[in-house]
Amino acid sequence: MINRRSEANALLALAEGGHSMRLLGPRRYGKTTLLAKVLADADAAGMATALVDLEDVLSLSGIVVRIERAYAKRLRGTLRTRVDRLFSTWNIGLSLGGPGFSATLQRNPNVNVEAVLLRLLDLPRELHERTGTRSLIVFDEIQDILAVDGADGLLRSVIQHHLQAASYAFAGSAPATMERLFADPRRPLLEQAVPKSLPPLPLDEVGDYVRERFERTGRDPGDALAALLEFTRGHPQRSMLLAHFLWEETLRGRVADETQWTRARDDALEQASGYLAATWRGWPTNERRVALALASTPGGPYTSAAQAQVGIKKSSVRYALQALTSRADVITGDDTPVLTDPLLELWLQRHAPM
Repeated sequence: MINRRSEANALLALAEGGHSMRLLGPRRYGKTTLLAKVLADADAAGMATALVDLEDVLSLSGIVVRIERAYAKRLRGTLRTRVDRLFSTWNIGLSLGGPGFSATLQRNPNVNVEAVLLRLLDLPRELHERTGTRSLIVFDEIQDILAVDGADGLLRSVIQHHLQAASYAFAGSAPATMERLFADPRRPLLEQAVPKSLPPLPLDEVGDYVRERFERTGRDPGDALAALLEFTRGHPQRSMLLAHFLWEETLRGRVADETQWTRARDDALEQASGYLAATWRGWPTNERRVALALASTPGGPYTSAAQAQVGIKKSSVRYALQALTSRADVITGDDTPVLTDPLLELWLQRHAPM
């Protein structure tokens, strides 16, 4: 982690103080890495922890399996033994070892999944009553729970009673959907968590980190480092990826220059090109047009020249830009909308049809 220590400390303090939190940031911005660090710190403080990945979940049974596996992955020692014994006494098909609830569903497709989910969600309260142990449970990509009708209501109905027993962290990458979950008066999770957001990484700290890693292996990023920082704009995953390829292009005992940087950037673009093409082609037509304007036309999509170049009407620009922003595919930098992924911007400049 680069420059996320203060965020990790703040999130742990909230958890220890009995508060829940929601963490918002674009995909590949390091939310899961940050929360994994917070969970490790919580483990060290004696809390029970779980990291539940809800990405693309489609059913209540899927949520049950994700939570069961999250406990199975993180619980150790006495806590694991106690939870496994609890599961046995409940006799509803849960287990920290073996196939667990997936096997239960195969044997009995008519099992009351909602009842199992409610019981599993209440595990932190039972654990606290029996052992005095507080829990920190992270639900990653929480916005995907909206695909399961009524799931957020079931979640709220249980965790609202856990003030003394557990804290919860909800991480998401779609600002509009997170707003819908936690700020819409019609949704069950209204105001259930302290909002936090992840900004881009500070360029000076990324530079210090990359320089130190190069020097540790007898290399010097030289002038290429400034080009890397300017290109990545503090995007955590892209900073890491470009630094990796620059390191590969820089021989031990040598100083990187424009040649090594250009090769590193092209290598990274080639590796990511399949993902970038699929991402762009998966967007509606007007969103693709606005993205192309952001990447390749001076002044962005609001200029008449850009609109003529990419074939979009002025009245459609605002709605397409709002859609891209709502998914964090576009962020605001220096009061100007920019594509979140600098490699996507480069790919559009080189490969997208006009």
